[in-house]
Amino acid sequence: MYQVLIDGRDLYYPGDEEYTVSDAIVKLQLNDSGTFECNVPVTNPEYANIKNRISMIQVLKDNEEIFYGEVRESEKDFYRTKQVYAVGELAFLFDSIQPPARYQNITPRQLLETWLNIHNEQVEDKKKFYVGMVTVQDPNDSLYRYTNYETTLDCIREKLCDRLGGYLRIRKENGKRYLDLVTLQEYGKICEQAIEFGENLLDYAENVSASNLYTACIPQGARLDESPIEGLEAYVDITSVNDGKNYVYIEEAVNTYGWNRCVVSWDDVTQPENLKTKAENWLKDAQYESMVLNVTAADLSVLNVDLDSFCLGDYIPVYSAPHGMDRLFPVQSMELHLQSPADDRLQLGTTVKLSFTQQNQGKYQNLVEQLEQGRQVAARLQSAIDNATAMMTGSKGGYKVTEYDENGLWLRDLYMNAPSKEQATMVMQINMNGIGFSDSGYDGPYKTAWTIDGQFVADYIVSGSMSADRIHGGELLSNNYNADTGTGMRIDLDNGVIDASKLNLSDYLKYDETNTEIPLQIGGWQIKFRDIDNEYYKGPAEYWDTLDTQENGIGAKGPWIVWGGWNGQNAHDLANYNFVVTDDGTCKAMDWVTGSRAELKKDIRSYDGSGLQQVLNSAVYWYRLKNEKSKWKNKDRERVGFIIGEDYPLSDDLLDGSGGNVDLYAAIAIAYKAIQELSRQIENLKDGE
Repeated sequence: MYQVLIDGRDLYYPGDEEYTVSDAIVKLQLNDSGTFECNVPVTNPEYANIKNRISMIQVLKDNEEIFYGEVRESEKDFYRTKQVYAVGELAFLFDSIQPPARYQNITPRQLLETWLNIHNEQVEDKKKFYVGMVTVQDPNDSLYRYTNYETTLDCIREKLCDRLGGYLRIRKENGKRYLDLVTLQEYGKICEQAIEFGENLLDYAENVSASNLYTACIPQGARLDESPIEGLEAYVDITSVNDGKNYVYIEEAVNTYGWNRCVVSWDDVTQPENLKTKAENWLKDAQYESMVLNVTAADLSVLNVDLDSFCLGDYIPVYSAPHGMDRLFPVQSMELHLQSPADDRLQLGTTVKLSFTQQNQGKYQNLVEQLEQGRQVAARLQSAIDNATAMMTGSKGGYKVTEYDENGLWLRDLYMNAPSKEQATMVMQINMNGIGFSDSGYDGPYKTAWTIDGQFVADYIVSGSMSADRIHGGELLSNNYNADTGTGMRIDLDNGVIDASKLNLSDYLKYDETNTEIPLQIGGWQIKFRDIDNEYYKGPAEYWDTLDTQENGIGAKGPWIVWGGWNGQNAHDLANYNFVVTDDGTCKAMDWVTGSRAELKKDIRSYDGSGLQQVLNSAVYWYRLKNEKSKWKNKDRERVGFIIGEDYPLSDDLLDGSGGNVDLYAAIAIAYKAIQELSRQIENLKDGE
């Protein structure tokens, strides 16, 4: 029995002479708000209370809500009858706008929760949503999205549902409205009641004709390395497991429609047995994946099927022996005539045009989005915990099957979304060997499992912290790793490779000293660490130069040996470099320029000391270095220069500020002053003559 309420009061109650309406129709559709329309006579006690954008309509079926929404139109006709049109509560999300923002390194649940929080700040309490369970996943579990003044529903549908294959489902618990974002598999149940068509299947098909259906399939698997025909590629086939035939077919379909072959490829299948199984499943199932079936309640009654047993999002087993079809079809839309159930309609399949929601899209262009990463692990972990809680507390009932062996001993418990393991797609199995989870049916694979030998298998583990004695590779990826944008870090444990755009070592860089050369490349440059073994410098050294040549390079060995300016000769001979500083204090340079710009100096005044006297007060000596290594002096390795010490005369003006070093720049300047003084004395002598 159907009942219609307006703001919690009766608007339509079957059999009541006052609370009457006519032509009441509810239209429901996946990922759409749905609509309700009816005609309300002036005699209805609630006639005057119907207000656009204010009144809320609720439709109950056997005391369970199937529609809740807001009145948008209530036009009067010639007889003053109000033609009421209401849109479902999902359309509340059209009443809020998402501001310009960029979201990155965020999970689907975190993003949905963020958008709903922004929505709730802009609407009244009766239109608020709260995040529920989110089961859709991004391959990297890290989204990157923009918003720019779109409506909240546009954002959710375009940036989450369309891109991740998700479906929106509204749940109400304890007076709160929750919005789930789930896969189609998880939206509804797999119905026990099936629909079985005969040759009239195509009478109900909206988008498929007999010419689109195939009765035989030639499968091709992975490409082979060798081909029996030169110039042609060869692929895995099924002749070895199919009595020499390279095709499979449906006998009854061939008898009815004749032979209609096609070639289908599975590039990743290498085993003929698996290839044959895929081909057989394709003929009876996958080739119908785009088919849309439109059926009415009257049609179903002829097929001995009760439409009332179906709900939006449910999977219905559909068979057609003449076509060899055996497939689960989802209920994508329903049209319910409250006062004329025989006119009810179902649409089954996966290709459906949207109604109200579609009319409100297309107002904004998508922004160009580039992948960029940087995640907050604590927020991600909390979101995962919240989502797990929502999934465990908000899920609908399923089916439990217990199996025993021939001796009555317990084998396993199966928790499924269908009454039989042949139909089920989501299975949790508990047996003596452990617990396993499959979203691909009873036969698996069980991608998440906890086995009795202590192994835990999972595609993705969310944890606040994790301790382990050892981690066996593959790869370790940072949360924000993305090869396309060069962000984050990847460590290839098997091959010993670190892939990172930025490597910040707070202490020092260690490397394998057994290698003779280890390069670190930066842009068009490289730093190499190598052993240099020649007459002058033995041991490890490093140099920095261009990748292709050693041009413009600079090298170093130990704490105080550097060199650069290679002349193209033997790269291991320091004599072939234009600039060298050695650890004994020798500096070789092809040129030496000292900066002396006036704007960099202050307190400038003429030198008033006697340059000649300073030169005369300074002695010049021969000497040798105690740690002599330089090869640029004479064979006796004797040098000429000044000596700083008590017994060695040296003018103070030739020393630096510490008094421990000779200021060569000062020495040259004083020598110039001495020459100038001598020049003047010579001129004076000439004048005296």
